Amino acid sequence: MQVRTQVTRLTLAMLMVIIAQAASAACREDLIAADQSVQRTRGDVQKAASGAPAAQCAAYRAHIASLNQVKTVFARCDTGANKGKNAAQVGTTIAQVTKQMQASCGAKK
Repeated sequence: MQVRTQVTRLTLAMLMVIIAQAASAACREDLIAADQSVQRTRGDVQKAASGAPAAQCAAYRAHIASLNQVKTVFARCDTGANKGKNAAQVGTTIAQVTKQMQASCGAKK
């Protein structure tokens, strides 16, 4: 999905920025962990797509939590000129995935 690709690209771009700026080891580690979590939960959403509604909803909730983890890491670690733009992109992605979850689960979040 396009949303997922955007998050992956944004995460990788942030990783490069953080490394280039010689950011703290904690930020590097947190960003790597957040990226791995997004990748894992994105896969879980894809796997659950043909499963029971309860499994789909659980996968979406975990994926949104993972995206919120990315948002938190970006807020703490992004010191670049595009910090606001990056934060907005993550926020937009969270909103889009939340809409997908609502459509799939009938949930309000």
